[in-house]
Amino acid sequence: MIKNTKLKEDLIQYCIDFIEEQINHVQTAINSAKESAQNESKSSAGDKHETGKSLMQLEQENNTQHLHKMLNLKRVIPLLQSYENKGVISIGSLVETTQGLYYLALGIGIVDISKQNVFVISPTSPIGKLLQGKTSGDEVKFNGKSIQIKEIV
Repeated sequence: MIKNTKLKEDLIQYCIDFIEEQINHVQTAINSAKESAQNESKSSAGDKHETGKSLMQLEQENNTQHLHKMLNLKRVIPLLQSYENKGVISIGSLVETTQGLYYLALGIGIVDISKQNVFVISPTSPIGKLLQGKTSGDEVKFNGKSIQIKEIV
C-alpha cells in the first residue's frame, strides 16, 4: 500500500529535475555545436570542411528537435502538480498494481524514489494507455500478464 503522498511529491520533483537536466544538456550541446561551427568556418576549406559542416548542422538540428521535445514535456509539469485523485487513472496518477508502482507522467522508465522502484511512464505508452480510465480493483492484461490495480494516489 502506498503510505503517503510524499512519494508523489518526490516523483513530481524528479520529473522537473529530469526535464531541466535534459534541457540544460541539450542547450549546452547546441551552444558547443555553434561554437565549433564558427571555429570550423574560420580554419577549414574544401570537401572536408563541407562534410564537417553538414555533420554539425545535422547534429544541431537533432539537438534542436530534442530541445523542443523537452520544452513540450515541461508543459506536462503543471498537470502533474494540479492532479486531483478522482479514483480514475489519468495523467498524474500514481498507481499501485500487483506488478509494481506506475506513475503516469513522462516516459522516463524505472526510477528509485524513496527506496521504491517506480515505473515513470507516458500516458501514451502501451501500458499507460491500458491503465488510463481504470479504477481500483480493475485488471488489465499486458504482455500476457494480468495486472490488478490496487490503489490510485
